[in-house]
Amino acid sequence: MSKFTYKVMDQTGQVITGKEEADSKNQMIEKLKISGFTVLEVKEEIGLFAKLNSINLSGGKKASGKVKGDEVAIFCRQMATLVNAGVNILDAVSDIAIMMSNPYFSLTLKKVGESVKAGKTLSESLAEYPKIFDNAFLSMVLVGEKSGKLSEVLEDLAAYMEKTVKLRRKIKSAASYPVFVGCFFILVFFGLVLGLIPKFEEMFASFGATLPLPTRIVMGFSRFVIAKMPFLILALIIAVIAFKVITKSPQGKMAWHKLFFKVPIFSTIYTKMVFARFFQTLSTLIKSGVDIVSSIQIATGTVNNMYVRSLLVDIREGVIAGETFSSKMDEHVLFPKIIVRMTAVGEKSGQLDEMFEKITDYYSDEVDVAVATLSSVVEPVLIIFLGFIVGIAVIALYLPIFNMAGAMSGGM
Repeated sequence: MSKFTYKVMDQTGQVITGKEEADSKNQMIEKLKISGFTVLEVKEEIGLFAKLNSINLSGGKKASGKVKGDEVAIFCRQMATLVNAGVNILDAVSDIAIMMSNPYFSLTLKKVGESVKAGKTLSESLAEYPKIFDNAFLSMVLVGEKSGKLSEVLEDLAAYMEKTVKLRRKIKSAASYPVFVGCFFILVFFGLVLGLIPKFEEMFASFGATLPLPTRIVMGFSRFVIAKMPFLILALIIAVIAFKVITKSPQGKMAWHKLFFKVPIFSTIYTKMVFARFFQTLSTLIKSGVDIVSSIQIATGTVNNMYVRSLLVDIREGVIAGETFSSKMDEHVLFPKIIVRMTAVGEKSGQLDEMFEKITDYYSDEVDVAVATLSSVVEPVLIIFLGFIVGIAVIALYLPIFNMAGAMSGGM
């Protein structure tokens, strides 16, 4: 038997990790599912001999790398086309593996083909690579195999992956500019405090004249930062460590994740991004034939915010107890009335998947608007703040020079 490490989510939304023995990875996954867990990740522990065997004679490691979301989307599109044309699963996977430009993904798909050839289903073969194919992906493939609509499900998966990639790009776009300006501000600040101001202080000291108050304040601040730099660095390290320790506890993590929805400007865009991702996954799962309870549980696993996850777990438990999805959402103020009403209409009409798709489109458009708004608000604020700091330093440093120039011209 082999030993496996696993990461699962229980019915309360709590992420649990552990180790256990099983004959195979698939057996471990099934065992966890039977226990009522949502499987997030299962890895086989590699012994010393296996690690040594993973190194080539040339000294390099065997192929490893990353697979991008758009590459998985291409794989789904091509698989859907080939399966729909009547090509069997093994030949389809093998042909796509040859065409893939990513060497690591190509090798992975070849191994998937070998597993299919050995008698495993496509979903079982893909499950051996959880870092590439997540639980939502595998659940949809499994439903497609059981329903005989694999090509249709793969097309839905391709659209799902493409939307996911697009959403991630929007998130990066929203974060990139503030991060860039923030880093630039830190560089300018330390350049002034540690470099420029001390140079001017040396120059003014040689004059022996009394400096204006603003100049003395700026130079005093610079001397303080330089003198206390080791303590400031130590305090920063302690603060980072304390933050990590606190946010590792369930209570600390919950409080931190709640804070995301209270930060001005950023909370709005963050909320829309979370909902866009959740309803996108939920829509694709239900459209693929996964039941509503399982769909909520799987889609909840794609939400990283513990606070939102706890609300979704409560909604799922309510649905299991016989309540409607919309009525449970209405109990939580985080869910806007518009999506509660849209969900209620979808439940009454029996077209919940289509309504969730409309909600996804709505929030995707809202994210576009929020990103544009964020850029238009944050950009001038950061630039003005940066200009204010630099302006104070420049005025304080050049004020003595102006005073001396005025004194000299007056003396003449």
